[in-house]
Amino acid sequence: RKVCTFDLERKLERERGRVGEDDISIGQACLELGDLFEQQDRLCKAEEKYLEAHGICVALEGEWSENVASLLFNLGVIYDGQGRLDDALRAMKRALRVFRRAHGDGHRRVADALCNLGVYLFKSGQFQKAKASIEEAHAMYVGLYGEDHETVAMVLGHRANVLNDQGKFAEALAMHEKALAIRRRTLGSDHDDIASSLLNLGSGYDNLGMAEEALSRFEEGLGIMRRIHPEKTVLEGQFLDGIGHVYYAQGRLEDSLAWHHKAYRIYRKTL
Repeated sequence: RKVCTFDLERKLERERGRVGEDDISIGQACLELGDLFEQQDRLCKAEEKYLEAHGICVALEGEWSENVASLLFNLGVIYDGQGRLDDALRAMKRALRVFRRAHGDGHRRVADALCNLGVYLFKSGQFQKAKASIEEAHAMYVGLYGEDHETVAMVLGHRANVLNDQGKFAEALAMHEKALAIRRRTLGSDHDDIASSLLNLGSGYDNLGMAEEALSRFEEGLGIMRRIHPEKTVLEGQFLDGIGHVYYAQGRLEDSLAWHHKAYRIYRKTL
């Protein structure tokens, strides 16, 4: 049976009545409820439950518990989703310190925290620190999984974003192409992540004035989205916008307007 927040909240209150407030079972129930709220994009409620679980774990297990680190990691993700970058950075830095102390370098949880920290640093404009953190995460993921793994492709995309922001457009495109090649080998032909890589590449080629290459990536990505999401998505609209932008740069104004109108209609339905 599908679990709902109502069921978990009732379970939590029963546990409180049975064992009191400061018990590890209460912390676990708060964590489960926080996870479900996060899946439902109810970020304020997720934050509330993660904070309660965090307080219980600190009281029972101490600041350096791996459970504490995992909750700090979750809170960092929540704060990022709420646009609270300073809070996200603080939480992820603390999670990283605990994971390093518990596992040393080369562990998946350390790599995950480094990767997220790099993304938050990038969003906050700290590009050199972001680059160092993401590159360290990339090296760990390669050591854990080898070169051909979706997680490696994901972090290559983050590295490409940093390079692009530094004006290193050719290097960024090469990295996006490498990420796409890994995803083609590991995910097959039709997948959301492959479409996302194609969108990044199309935008990169468009920015460099390489119209044919941009159109090729946009059109392939659009085809993927229409096959796997016939219900229409924001990403399809972004491909349509990309094609419209290429046509505008080529002086094909009527074609450009038509494609932008198609994108607009999708955005009206999906946003």
